Amino acid sequence: MDFAFSDRHRQFRGEVREFARTEVTPEIFADMERRGSEHHPGFHARLAARGWVGMQWPREYGGQGLDNLHVSIFNEELEYRFAPLSRCRTSVVFVGQSVIAFGSEEQKRHFLPRIARGELTGAWALTEPDAGSDAAALRLRAEHSGGEWILNGEKIFTSGAQDADYVMVAARTDPKAPSKYAGISLFLVPRASPGLTVRPIRTTGGWSVNQEIFEDVRVPQWLLLGEQNKGWQNITRYTLNFERAGIARTGLLLRLGDELARIVEGAASPGARQMRHELAQLRAEIMAARWLGYRVAWLYDQGQVPTAESSMIKVLTAELLERIADLGTDVLGWAGLARGEQAPMAGRMEFFLRSIWFHLVGGGTPDIQRNIIAQWGLGLPREP
Repeated sequence: MDFAFSDRHRQFRGEVREFARTEVTPEIFADMERRGSEHHPGFHARLAARGWVGMQWPREYGGQGLDNLHVSIFNEELEYRFAPLSRCRTSVVFVGQSVIAFGSEEQKRHFLPRIARGELTGAWALTEPDAGSDAAALRLRAEHSGGEWILNGEKIFTSGAQDADYVMVAARTDPKAPSKYAGISLFLVPRASPGLTVRPIRTTGGWSVNQEIFEDVRVPQWLLLGEQNKGWQNITRYTLNFERAGIARTGLLLRLGDELARIVEGAASPGARQMRHELAQLRAEIMAARWLGYRVAWLYDQGQVPTAESSMIKVLTAELLERIADLGTDVLGWAGLARGEQAPMAGRMEFFLRSIWFHLVGGGTPDIQRNIIAQWGLGLPREP
């Protein structure tokens, strides 16, 4: 790894930090609470107006041609303010980056500028009721008929589908393929398609994941994303890596650590010294995760596919969030279980304790990530 932050990177960090300070307001969170949504269309539109949605894409597709270190800085600074970035991530990181990686020229010119302008949002549908950790066991079928595909089946736990304009869907296009990893294709499906029903599922974290029912959903041929029957290679080589790297939360971890540090700084309780030691250890690991995140961004900029590193950053940040939430409840005591703006730390410890399983499981469980690290990072054989 050989990089240094340029003057432009440092200037960009200052711009994003000032934007986050002034634009991430209590009114945004109050509005999201009223609507029961983790997405704020107005805030997303302001990000798009600054050119920050899809900033890493080429200019001819609506981006600014910036490197992925800019994206890491952007995510870190806005996460530090708890900014609502969920639809930005699903639209840019999952869908947009997949279109960049293996979409047709027609798809790139149709989707990417619209995503960058904030006119179109997307979601990524892979998991099924009987195909969770074993995602390649998916059963949703896509049958070719004339100039279109007809989709039938079910997806579940799809973040953001209730707000999305398009859903990127993995479907089985060759049920007679010799293995479950073959015969899978990807489609960009309009959410408003006749026969597609989206049913929100409320989580203990307070937001919605979704179930999607496909009943004779017709998708034009041009919305097949990538090569027919080669979707699993694209999913595993690109999309899941984009997802795992994109849902790391180093900015969030830094903010929670800073808030806890202010609380324990002058504490005189019997366990305060031990808590300070634990917080110092967490801080060291958070900083290591931060630099690992920069490395993943740098590897993408070198044209590499950081499979093991993406799993490392995902599992590391998810488990750090679990540990800092546990420490936070030790520091705050019973008050760490209180909700609402009037609670200590605005109830964030209670929120992350309540929602931690989403962060641990989303994008692949810790065990799956460790298997990937073992296989792709250490060269160990796959278990039979």
